[in-house]
This record gives sequence, C-alpha cells and structure tokens, in this order.
Amino acid sequence: MAAAPKFARGMDKGQLQPELDSLLEQGWVLDEDGMGVKKTYYFKTYFKAVSFVNVVASQSAAKKHHPTITVRIGSVDIHWTTHQPRGLTDKDLTMAQHCDEAAELMGAVEKDQGKKCGPSSPTPSSPGL
Repeated sequence: MAAAPKFARGMDKGQLQPELDSLLEQGWVLDEDGMGVKKTYYFKTYFKAVSFVNVVASQSAAKKHHPTITVRIGSVDIHWTTHQPRGLTDKDLTMAQHCDEAAELMGAVEKDQGKKCGPSSPTPSSPGL
C-alpha cells in the first residue's frame, strides 16, 4: 500500500491535496514515507538531461528550495521534500510543477525513448553486417 501524504506542520491540507492529486496524475509519486514527491524524467541525450537539471537548479536557487537529483545518461530522478518543517509543503508542489514545465521545454520523452547506456543495436546499414 502506498504511503499517505504527510503535509508539514502549518500546511493547509485542503488547499494542497488538489495540487498533489494533479501531480500524481502527471506521473509523480509519493516517496516511501509520504513526506515528499519524486519522478523520473527521460531524455534522448545526456546533454538534454543535464540542461534540464540546470533549469531546475536555477529555479531552485531563486526559490531557495532544493531537490535531491540523480542524473544518469538518459534520465533524471527528482525528489522534493521539505526538511524544516518536515513533510510536504507548497514549495515542493510548486517546484514539482516547475519540473514538469522544464522537462517539456527540454524535450523529455517516454521511458522507452530515453538514451540507454552501452552500444546501440546494429542496424542493417552498419558496416560488417
């Protein structure tokens, strides 16, 4: 069973729940303890993945709210949570929405279209076939 959302002290659950529900419909998931949201984005190139991270980092610095980010060759994992007060806040949800907008701008693709590590499969026009 998935964790229930745990909003930070002082947050208005009635106001934030619809925003959270909208993000969950867009592929975000609650983290294991329900105190944050996370999502993986996929890109056709490493450069696009890193460019996406730079867009998120720029906005994060401006808002003084930073995610945990893991970058791979064709994907980026983003995790938003608030440490003080502990739990989900409007900052997490706003920044998650910003990530979706940035990913669209940077050309995010479906999982099966993202760049994979290792050599590409040979094609009939490849030398030696």
